[in-house]
Amino acid sequence: MKEALTDFRKLALRRGSSTIQTGLGKIKVADSFLSRLIGLLNRASLEEDEGLLIVPCASIHTLAMRFTIDLVFIDKKNKVLGVDESVPPNRFRVAPKGTCAVLELADGNVSQTGIHLDDRLIFD
Repeated sequence: MKEALTDFRKLALRRGSSTIQTGLGKIKVADSFLSRLIGLLNRASLEEDEGLLIVPCASIHTLAMRFTIDLVFIDKKNKVLGVDESVPPNRFRVAPKGTCAVLELADGNVSQTGIHLDDRLIFD
């Protein structure tokens, strides 16, 4: 079976006129039906520098997951519309209106990287 996820990308933040490096260097993109469906279900954990960008995405679930994650909801211009930290397994989350993608990160990474509402994410 063909690998469902695209190559790694790095993540930076744009806040005003400043660009802030997050230290997250392993962001995979789930942009097919299968890769979005599977998401992180086959993982035992996420490393601190990893994440999964689910595109398109209007809601997520953590059913059958084995670890807690942080969520970042972004619009079509990569503007942060919302964050949800420390989401445990077996939960549902509906994205804020206008969300086009959800970035799933290791628990604590939203705080650690300083991601805030209205930041613009830069995937390199």
